[in-house]
Amino acid sequence: MPPIQNKNSGASTALVYVTIGALLSVWSGVWFLYENNLEQPSRGVYYICTGLLLTGIALLVIGFFVGSMSRKAHEVEIAKEAAKAGAIERNPAVASKF
Repeated sequence: MPPIQNKNSGASTALVYVTIGALLSVWSGVWFLYENNLEQPSRGVYYICTGLLLTGIALLVIGFFVGSMSRKAHEVEIAKEAAKAGAIERNPAVASKF
């Protein structure tokens, strides 16, 4: 199996999800609070604002899960490389299997 070219791709993906989710949640919250201060906010505004707020929260959750999965996958790759190096040192014939 070829070595992984970009070992931080999961971390960068998680960072993008968390950043977009946080910004979307914050600005939707600001918009929601601003619309509450108006005299007659429409139902459509609440619909869109609530949808954007929940989308931002969902992106935050996805980002946290992607980050934790990326961390676990990286730990497995390190363990696999260490096991491979140990097997090759003990028995050079094993190197052909990897």
